[in-house]
Amino acid sequence: MNETDPSNRLRDISPSRKEIGIEIPAGEFEKEYEKVLGDYTQRVKIPGFRKGRAPRDMVKNLFDHDIRHDVYDALIPRFLEEELKLLGLNPVNVPSVRDLEHQDGAALRCTAAFEVLPGFELPDYRTVQVPRKTAAVDDSDVDKTLEEIRARAAEFVPVVGRGVVDGDYVTVEMQGRELKTRRLLPVEKAVVLAGHAENEPALNERLAGMTPGESRSFRVSYAQDHANRRVAGKDIEYSLKVADIKEKKLPGLDDEFAKTVGEPSGLETLKDRVRKDLLASRERAVRNETASDVLAEIGRRVSLELPESLIERESLSVLRRMLSAARGRRVPPDALEGLKAEARRQAVDHITNHLIIEKIAAKEGLGVGEDEIQAEIRNLAAANGMAPAALEQMLGSEGRREELVESILFRKTVDFLVKTAIMS
Repeated sequence: MNETDPSNRLRDISPSRKEIGIEIPAGEFEKEYEKVLGDYTQRVKIPGFRKGRAPRDMVKNLFDHDIRHDVYDALIPRFLEEELKLLGLNPVNVPSVRDLEHQDGAALRCTAAFEVLPGFELPDYRTVQVPRKTAAVDDSDVDKTLEEIRARAAEFVPVVGRGVVDGDYVTVEMQGRELKTRRLLPVEKAVVLAGHAENEPALNERLAGMTPGESRSFRVSYAQDHANRRVAGKDIEYSLKVADIKEKKLPGLDDEFAKTVGEPSGLETLKDRVRKDLLASRERAVRNETASDVLAEIGRRVSLELPESLIERESLSVLRRMLSAARGRRVPPDALEGLKAEARRQAVDHITNHLIIEKIAAKEGLGVGEDEIQAEIRNLAAANGMAPAALEQMLGSEGRREELVESILFRKTVDFLVKTAIMS
């Protein structure tokens, strides 16, 4: 290890960017070189010699360049790790090495650049105040939720004795033909909600009154900027055939319905349950909004330069979630740039909030007891239909128990901030 004080060779480029000069003694290089040379001698096969029998000097002459770089790859990370450990630094990215200098018989020198989480001073977070927000649920909210539950319990029954009307679910088979080239498009089978506003108007018009087995045709002239590139700017004639028609039947809003959705005591008890669930959900939302307001205000008072590599990783993670939520829909280039900007903004907020909460937890002496961990495991196990012992074993085997502890601590710290900051 380098005997000089590594702090003398550490350069602060910025609060989050550092550089350190590394010096590896010639003796260390020579020792590692001989070791790697021995490995090469045993492994390489040179014409005229059996494997492992070639003279070391010949192997050295033939592979000196490769051996040197293998030595660099072995020594530099090892010495850098020792230096960082002495300095108490934990890079958030893979350090990059530059300005490598080495001559035979001399020390190997280079510079390693890396990023770290910067230190920062907390503002007086106890003086932050935000208005109190309240959660409320009225009868219309309960009625809307009950209608949503009814919709999920709906049955789709075959239509008999009439043709298609708006609101029917119609199984159709369609095939388009491009009028200019007469080229046939692939046959498509789909379930269409008759009369839906997002359907092609011509489709809704021709579908009305059709019966199972009946066929009709219609034409569509697509705009040049249509989202479906296959038909954009083209005139397409479609053949349309109805396979079957079903209509949506909602269950009655009564005691029998309540029993089918897990409330044997009847409709009034179901309404009470819905009201309580809605209120609990809105109270959580209010708490989260309040926490966001508090953290945003603290963040405005903090001077904090975040490592660019950390922002990029978090931005990519946020962007992936955004694109996943798009469910495979094509995102135009200009919209994608907007998503990238929003992902970066969210990433900065996430990282900043995490660092603030972590620092406040330490300053306030907040911790997590074993009883809290076990309670959390019981709650998670119940929510996932698992035995608590099985979940605890899984968390331990996957190395995620510490993750759970951090999650509890994060929540406790947020609760502390919210209680401290709310003003009537």
